[in-house]
Amino acid sequence: MSISDRARSLFLASMSVLTLVACGEAERPIAGADPGEPGGTVLIALVGEPRTLLPALMGHEHEQAIVEVVYDRLAEIGPALDVSDVAQFAPRLARRWEWADDSLSIAFTLDTRERWHDGAPLVANDVVRTFALYTHPLVENGTASLLGNIDSVTAPDASTAVFWFKQRAPQQLYDAVHHMFIMPSHLLADVDPAALAAAPIARAPVGTGRFRFVRWTSDGRIELVADTANARGRPPLDRIVYEPVPDVGAAMTKLLAGESDFAANLLPQTMDQVANSATVRALAYPSMRYQLMSFNLRAPGPGARPHPVLGDRAVRRALSMAVNRERIVRAVFDSLGEPAIGPVPRLGLSDTLAITPLPYDVEAARTLLDSADWRVAGPDGVRARDGVRLRVRVMVPSTSENRSRMAVLLQDQWQRVGAELVVQQLEVNTLRERLADGEYDAVTNGWSLSPGLVGLRQVWMTSAIGADNYARYGSDVVDANIDSTLLAFDTETRTRTLHRLVQTIIDDAPAIWLVEDRVLAGMHRRIEPGPPTPLGWWHGLAQWQIAPEQRLDRDRIGLRTAP
Repeated sequence: MSISDRARSLFLASMSVLTLVACGEAERPIAGADPGEPGGTVLIALVGEPRTLLPALMGHEHEQAIVEVVYDRLAEIGPALDVSDVAQFAPRLARRWEWADDSLSIAFTLDTRERWHDGAPLVANDVVRTFALYTHPLVENGTASLLGNIDSVTAPDASTAVFWFKQRAPQQLYDAVHHMFIMPSHLLADVDPAALAAAPIARAPVGTGRFRFVRWTSDGRIELVADTANARGRPPLDRIVYEPVPDVGAAMTKLLAGESDFAANLLPQTMDQVANSATVRALAYPSMRYQLMSFNLRAPGPGARPHPVLGDRAVRRALSMAVNRERIVRAVFDSLGEPAIGPVPRLGLSDTLAITPLPYDVEAARTLLDSADWRVAGPDGVRARDGVRLRVRVMVPSTSENRSRMAVLLQDQWQRVGAELVVQQLEVNTLRERLADGEYDAVTNGWSLSPGLVGLRQVWMTSAIGADNYARYGSDVVDANIDSTLLAFDTETRTRTLHRLVQTIIDDAPAIWLVEDRVLAGMHRRIEPGPPTPLGWWHGLAQWQIAPEQRLDRDRIGLRTAP
């Protein structure tokens, strides 16, 4: 279904407004908005239920959307998202920081006014324990690789935390403050890292953020209320309630019926309904996001044996060249996405013309498969070699209609070169288990690269195999150039090594990059959102506000527990 011209113009107009707001300062109030007395309840529809609310364990955006308002970082990066400009960073739990003369350590002075939601004071041991848990080998998360340049964290006194680095790098301050939400050592000191998921705080978080946890009910509903004693002042809203829904369609239904106030990751084909709603506005958040199909280059299961089909570079290149990305993007995303070009989205590249994606060329794909001795073996037209069919099973999360639609289109396009794609729709937790065990051929997934591209280490380095490197792809050239890119202080070296690593990954074809899409959302018109950022729609959530004259009955219940 195509998006109507009127709906598209309404939607793009709202997106333009957000883009302008994104250029302002991170804590700037909304222009023209004066909510007067604080108040209001925002109901957020989350697709899927969080598994944990402990920062060191979170692995999905619907967990971070909650963690980010309950917990705090030491400091926040500025709106330009320049990881090397230390002047941009704004204090949070740290009041100030001081570099050592050799630039190999940073001493953070904590804000002694800060208190945990249970009343305990913030102390430097909280930072020490947080780093220890984020990097512990028994704690499964994708963040440890981002902290690899931090050798250790020490606490010379109760209000000072010192980060010690292995080598100088442009993003040292960013590495220290951005990737970790500080957790309370007094509640985690005696917790076995191997049993962290079972700790009470994993489901009843205690943070320093501007909202405090109230309850997590048996039906998955999570309620937060304003922390009226917060050192930075209470937030404009009284309450945030997160309600799990099975899929985006259900989120849309609740949003348009007035049963939810916000839903993200909406489908492009639903923007007609949002843009024409009298109560809901359409939003588009900037992002560094792309969606792809990651191949598993290793045989399913543990071990390092090559995959019988996808372990062959020529086969992967042929399957990629058989894909008409333009057609897929237009069919699924209309004008609200563009074909992806590789492992770094366009926003992360200074010169996209320096990158050469694999072309869409069906005849060249057939020739490659012929030369690799994959031949049509039967009446169904599927190729085989040495008795092995050219068949790939791709896992698709059941909650993602977009990825399901893209997978069906890929099926059709692969048939033209004699390849069979079997689509497996799986519940998210089952899909995660298969990824952890290596039991898959391919998976449709998406990545939002963090500022400074430090997330490349998480996704494409050999050391990330078994974690977030779902392709189980390893390249000495890529590893070396990722390190060179992230350690380069001069722009010319950084650009050169970035282009080299991106082109190497594209040529090795460990994945098919499909689309760079915007984060589409719907929000009740009475809500004034905080400034948008590629860091996530939730990043400004503590600044959302509702003017008194716009409030509904549920906005007026104060800080009492919501019914």
